[in-house]
Amino acid sequence: MNDLNIIVFISEHWLAISSATTAMLMIMIALTISHALANVRTSQATVAWSVGLISLPIITLPLYWVLARNKFHGYREVIREVESRQRETGSNIQAELRTESYKSSTTLCSAIEQVADVMDTPVSSATSCELLIDGRAFFECLFAEIAKATEYIYLEFFIYRDDEIGNQLAQCLIERAQSGVKVRMLYDEVGCLRLSNTYLQRLTKAGVEVHSFNTRQGWTNRFQINFRNHRKILVIDGDTAVVGGLNIGTEYLGSADKSSRWRDTGLKVTGPITHKVQAAFAGDYFWAARENLPEANWTAPETQSTSKSLNSESDRNAVCCVTGPADLRPRASMMYSSLANAAKSRLWICTPYLVPDEASIVALHMAKARGVDVRLLIPDRADHLLVYLAGFHYENEFTEACIPVYRYHAGFMHQKCVLVDDQLAMIGSTNLDNRSLHLNFEIMLGINDPDTLLQIEAMLTEDFALASQQAGKKLRWWYERLGTAVARLTSPIL
Repeated sequence: MNDLNIIVFISEHWLAISSATTAMLMIMIALTISHALANVRTSQATVAWSVGLISLPIITLPLYWVLARNKFHGYREVIREVESRQRETGSNIQAELRTESYKSSTTLCSAIEQVADVMDTPVSSATSCELLIDGRAFFECLFAEIAKATEYIYLEFFIYRDDEIGNQLAQCLIERAQSGVKVRMLYDEVGCLRLSNTYLQRLTKAGVEVHSFNTRQGWTNRFQINFRNHRKILVIDGDTAVVGGLNIGTEYLGSADKSSRWRDTGLKVTGPITHKVQAAFAGDYFWAARENLPEANWTAPETQSTSKSLNSESDRNAVCCVTGPADLRPRASMMYSSLANAAKSRLWICTPYLVPDEASIVALHMAKARGVDVRLLIPDRADHLLVYLAGFHYENEFTEACIPVYRYHAGFMHQKCVLVDDQLAMIGSTNLDNRSLHLNFEIMLGINDPDTLLQIEAMLTEDFALASQQAGKKLRWWYERLGTAVARLTSPIL
């Protein structure tokens, strides 16, 4: 049949073709809505997808099957495979990521114990803690620790940039790899979408083991781009770990114009807690490369005495909260809720994106009702427009409930930090938004070291001083208000 015949056929049977196409589309929409009703995590998200499927089916239908999944399949099975292939290493990974010696029979009077209990992870000790305020301190620490490595280097970041900082990192890794240090590196393929192959090939040729996290492994994950590895991790020789909210890029150093600075915070720890961070990397690395870490050191440099009280002021206790879409429970949301529930006098939260889920909202309201000083610090300028617009709705909601929301003016506030009373601080990669709470692989470290807590209090006090409340702020233009309404509707799937 030539082109002319095809055109004639279509013109003669247009009504039948149109009717059949419409019927097929309606069936697909009905089946998809049924799937959403049965599988989408929240009622709000179900409504958002259903409205989109009915009003804009041509656009929403393919988006649903790409973005709507809320469970990441295969990751837990991979961890079990690690255990079966290399029992000693696998057992250690399992032990580091779950409750082992830690018992719920403690008094649970401290915030760190309450969080550890909810997250089902043991409290570990940290030989030392070092607060890394802003990009310069973070990268100086990063490069210094890499230069000290004698056995291995594990690093995992959401974004690597081929810029001044990225090239400095590459050179450091190449030098250590050429000196005989085992270097393993993970990156997120969506976060590093703009990273050149030349950059990666340069590292690979020098002996660095480079792998993308590759969330699309397996048939059930084939078309998914929604699940991202957002963790920021450095592990040196099993003795030192660095986590935080910073990616690898010069934007964190700022410039002469301080308004362009990305404000962020990291944390360096040494001691047994590093094995929790190392275990998170081990699971991610096996998922990405299907390789164990034979060189990994799982022997703690010091063993925490079981006779010591976890609440002893001489201890630097720490907890590692590793969360992701493979969890059987919403552990990231549970973490924020447990922090709010543990707070007695103060709960300060810094997050670049304010799109909380219902559980987190209720927990913050309950803390405020108990008389806790609840404060939220968010950026004043947009990074992702839709998330930014959705934040206006939640800002007004919290403000109406007398929970002050401060907007940071001295750059883009990107840190993820929580301060609970004078007992606990959490620093890492988890934002207070739907993506971090339910869709991304994240990591947070909690510490109760008194000296570090004083530094964090001083840091956050300065950050709040560079911010202002904009209670009841009204958007000027009608399209901004419309955008906020749409963003609010779609917030469960952001």
